[in-house]
Amino acid sequence: MEIQKGCAYLGIIEPHEYDEIKKTHVYKQVLTKGEFEIPEAKPEIEDFSSVVMQITRKKCKLICGPLGDKVIVSGTINLNVMYTAANPQQSVHNVHLCHDVDAFINIKCLEEAHKSFCGCCDVKMYIEWADLEVVDKRKIKGCFLVLITAKCKSVK
Repeated sequence: MEIQKGCAYLGIIEPHEYDEIKKTHVYKQVLTKGEFEIPEAKPEIEDFSSVVMQITRKKCKLICGPLGDKVIVSGTINLNVMYTAANPQQSVHNVHLCHDVDAFINIKCLEEAHKSFCGCCDVKMYIEWADLEVVDKRKIKGCFLVLITAKCKSVK
């Protein structure tokens, strides 16, 4: 992870990991933004020390729409932000933040032979990129690029 003053930039997926996804998966990228408040019980933020994040898929559902089949996906980005505060007695603090992501993948481009998309066990979510910025002493602004992939069980 690269950290700059007031910002954290993350490239979560290595470029070589895209090769497999592009060959065997249907995928979609979603850009989502969020604002986060530092809880009142915590001191004001000066700068990031480290940021750890992961995305968890909460649910997904296959729907058959007039423009083709889609998988509706919901997930949560969990952020664990370690930050410095202007408190010399205790300058390092930690806060846990969450951001919900909702999107869909149009899977009509799957070959007819592989139309037997069953369930959501083959749908995954990744944080492809993130940008966090300290807006003021109590607010963090985030922008997240989420990669959602779907793979039919029968596709090798």
